[in-house]
Amino acid sequence: MTEKKEKYYMIMKKIFTIIVLATIAISSQAQGLHRFFINTPDSIQPYMKKLDREAMILSADSSKDTCSYMSILYGGTVSITHISKELIVFHPSKTLTQEFAILPTDSDSVFCVISTYKAPEGESNVKIYDKNWSLLSTIDLTDKAKLARPDTISEARFEEIAQTQEIKMVLASIDKKNTKQLNVEYSMPLMSSDEKKAFLPLVLKTNLKWDGKTFN
Repeated sequence: MTEKKEKYYMIMKKIFTIIVLATIAISSQAQGLHRFFINTPDSIQPYMKKLDREAMILSADSSKDTCSYMSILYGGTVSITHISKELIVFHPSKTLTQEFAILPTDSDSVFCVISTYKAPEGESNVKIYDKNWSLLSTIDLTDKAKLARPDTISEARFEEIAQTQEIKMVLASIDKKNTKQLNVEYSMPLMSSDEKKAFLPLVLKTNLKWDGKTFN
């Protein structure tokens, strides 16, 4: 074998090794998130049994992005509207959406779980767990959502409209294109249609970045 061919085969061997290792890493990440979802404690997800969640993951088609499955516990339809190696968006009921995301840290991965309840306006809570479902932290969203004054209204009018929201409720969701980003905005509870119309232009969608420990 000539020296040129030897170099060629060495380069191809390195490329093949890199591809194999990357495939294994991606597969492990997907299995990690999917296994985490399957092992959800009943206290957090009482709508389905573990075997149901496992069957749902197995029947989900990531190329189609959606999956529906009948819950044995309540006889209702639950669905997954997004599934990838980094993110699962699960709808166990009409009023609840749960997002499961795997996030990197310096030493290992952690899991973010967002539960959003709508009755009818939405409110989210964000919790970080380890792979064994031990709670590591709860992210306070109250100071994360922001309002911004458009140029079209005065400072006095801005303050007047901002005061209409006495109860501060916040919506949060993982960005599907960048799962290390948390999108946060105010919800609008207990408002009339006119108040919502005035308040909506003030709502600023805030993008928080994962820094390995929390979203900032």
